[in-house]
Amino acid sequence: MIYWHVEKNSTCIYSQLKSCSSSEVAAMMEGLLRHCTEMEVEKNYVDTHGQSEIAFAFCHLLGFQLMPRFKAIHSQKLYRPETGLGDLYPNLDPVLTRPINWDLIGNSMIK
Repeated sequence: MIYWHVEKNSTCIYSQLKSCSSSEVAAMMEGLLRHCTEMEVEKNYVDTHGQSEIAFAFCHLLGFQLMPRFKAIHSQKLYRPETGLGDLYPNLDPVLTRPINWDLIGNSMIK
């Protein structure tokens, strides 16, 4: 399988051969870091298989915005970034659940 990295004007900037069972997140990260162009990448759009909690974390640490296109978004569990933002995302209200509990995330990372 070939994983393509395509610039917004449909120009392939990086491609790589990967096995069908390997992680698309790893392939996505490799393309972001090794595209060998002078282009400044700010956002990276991926399909459902190119996103995970790990992908969001690494993209954030590296200064990229991960922009996934969710398959079957109606069955996804999405969380608000913090409390008090209910009116900020009115179009996403049907799919957003509770705010992220950052205390639980921090405590689970310590263990």
